[in-house]
Amino acid sequence: MIFEFRVKNYLSFREEQVLSFEASNSSNFASQYFVEVKEGVHILKLGLIYGANAAGKSNLLQALDFLHRFVLKQRQDKSQSTGCVPFQFDPSYLDMASEFYLCFYIKETKFIYTLRLKQTHVLYEKLIYYPSNQPALVYERTFDDKTEKSVVKFGSRIALDRSDKTLISGLTIANSSVISSFAKANVQKSIFNDVYEWFSNNFMRMILPTTDLFAWTSSRIEKDEFCKNFVLDVLAKADFNISAIDIEEKEISVNKQIENFISVMDTSDDLKNEILKNKKFKTKDITFLHKTKLSQAYLSKNLESNGTLRFYGLSGILNKLLTSSCFLAIDEIENSLHHDLVAHFLKTFLLNSQNSQLLFTTHDTNLLNEDFLRRDVVWFVEKNDLGESVLFSLLDFKLHKNLSPFNAYKIGKLGAKPNLGDIVLTGYGEEK
Repeated sequence: MIFEFRVKNYLSFREEQVLSFEASNSSNFASQYFVEVKEGVHILKLGLIYGANAAGKSNLLQALDFLHRFVLKQRQDKSQSTGCVPFQFDPSYLDMASEFYLCFYIKETKFIYTLRLKQTHVLYEKLIYYPSNQPALVYERTFDDKTEKSVVKFGSRIALDRSDKTLISGLTIANSSVISSFAKANVQKSIFNDVYEWFSNNFMRMILPTTDLFAWTSSRIEKDEFCKNFVLDVLAKADFNISAIDIEEKEISVNKQIENFISVMDTSDDLKNEILKNKKFKTKDITFLHKTKLSQAYLSKNLESNGTLRFYGLSGILNKLLTSSCFLAIDEIENSLHHDLVAHFLKTFLLNSQNSQLLFTTHDTNLLNEDFLRRDVVWFVEKNDLGESVLFSLLDFKLHKNLSPFNAYKIGKLGAKPNLGDIVLTGYGEEK
């Protein structure tokens, strides 16, 4: 589980911003909201972020997603960019390093990962862990400007022999992480395995409003009957009147129109050539059974509403969160959904999840009026006159317990709202 994340000089974040999942001393809904990963350490399972459009809400999720992808993906060669984008509105920051910090727990063990990098190479990278109350080094990586080579130093407690360490060091090119180099190396099992598997299996890719959750969930329910029944149960409790899901494989012949579409499709050349050679391909037809007092009928995806398809996709995500220990960020969770459905989804997650975390951005201010919402999970992002995004917590305002966060936000007391101008547009719409 993630305990704390920090970012500096990345996208719209100029100065360091800190997002914490440490639970406050409030006892409200304690068993639903946080996990005691070890004695005295309580980590929240939920975080939500408000702010005006273009304030930087999505950029915070993008920063987490960038760190996740950078840790896992090794570049093909050292000439490629790291993909890091520094703050653009201050020329002095363009050549400065972007900085990331992630404190997380794997079971009861605390880890701290630190990264400083530019668009061309990594300047500094470090991973420590806490086998006891004292930290121990996993590795520390620096960059030698003279030789333009990364230098990796390993901790003394890491169960790797000299040849394994040499191999990982040799694979660590300037624009990639040490952990991604470990993934390429044939070395003995060590604490590296736990860290790599956590980033790979327990840190999910960010979900955008445009992410195709329908395909993701459909793939899961096709392989897992338990997941299929779970999704049906969630849809039924959300009042979608869907009692069955049918998946049928169909073979489609390739005509000239389909050939033209396949030729520009964003997929591997091998798959394109195979389809074009065989003049046919297989696809899955998914339909949903609806029952009414008049009759029952299977409806195709094209006949379902956007809200139905969105919640169907999120139901598969919910199954993943409840059956494993994952971190997931969702941008604009309410996309195509009624407020009551969003609240229902969140309450289902909070009540039934064990060690998963959900962080999301939202414009659904009605959530601030919900009795089930703890104040320590609410964050705001606001962009100042310098064009930089600033992150702050609802707890920073020290609102009286009887004062509604919804009302405080609505009247502008909490900031993070659009600064709108006059609705009168002089000189437009007049006849000339």
